[in-house]
Amino acid sequence: MSMAVSGSTDVPFAAAPPRRTIHRQAFGLGLLLAPGLLILAAGLLWPCLTMLQVSLQDRFPDPTGYTLDHYRAVLSDAYYLRIIGRTFLLAGVVTLITAVLGFPVAWYLARSSSRRKHLIFLGIIAPLLVSIITRTLGWTIILGNEGLVNAILRGLGVIDEPLKLMQGFWSVVLGMVHILLPFMILSVAAVVGKIDRSCLEAATVLGADPLRRFLKVALPLSVQGIASGSVIVFCLTVGAFVTPVMLGRGQVSVLAVTIHEQMVVLVDWPTGAAAAMILTSGTLVVLAAYGLFLRRHARR
Repeated sequence: MSMAVSGSTDVPFAAAPPRRTIHRQAFGLGLLLAPGLLILAAGLLWPCLTMLQVSLQDRFPDPTGYTLDHYRAVLSDAYYLRIIGRTFLLAGVVTLITAVLGFPVAWYLARSSSRRKHLIFLGIIAPLLVSIITRTLGWTIILGNEGLVNAILRGLGVIDEPLKLMQGFWSVVLGMVHILLPFMILSVAAVVGKIDRSCLEAATVLGADPLRRFLKVALPLSVQGIASGSVIVFCLTVGAFVTPVMLGRGQVSVLAVTIHEQMVVLVDWPTGAAAAMILTSGTLVVLAAYGLFLRRHARR
């Protein structure tokens, strides 16, 4: 019995690191995080606080007091409510389409052993080397009244007058999907490549058909990639300005365009700032709800 006790006392225990070491590690971590946090504060937090202050002022410049009338004006006006709804509808549709179109491509890039997938990968990232304005101009050349599509249909004798393929909601959706699809593909591929092949093999051995194997195994394991890609696409679509202006031709108003009009054209900074804060708050609410849904899904 004494030997057992003496033997137990010989077991080494890992000593806790001294407080000085912990403080040094925390200080080093703080130094690493400080530049990024300063840039984030200067480029995001400070402008948001300034915009919030402007939105609460009764006029700009030379305010005489603070008021919520600008928020009431935006949220009680049917015109602004339609624009808000159209903005988030556009973001939701673009996110859904990019997820549906991007998942098969991402799966091929991550799981295929073909040598050609490198060419497909270059084709996916190649549009990112071209500016958004250039790519949007390309769609105006294709969809315009004198564009490629109308020229082909006229040459075939299908139409006599050019079709109005632009100035519509779906033309903006098409342009946004083309611009943002690479972000979704790359986000999903990064997660799909980490899926253990034995999981799919086990589902096959247990008798799961390809559809059930995809719905019960592959898709749940890819949720994190789809989620990260969806957040990127959604946020970029909500704040899009160039593509709705160029492809919508003034017929597809979104909040970013309305904010520009209020501040630059009408020089009504408080109302424009209120619309900007509503856009930011609405986006954060949607992302928070999406994050809550993903947490519940992860617990399952």
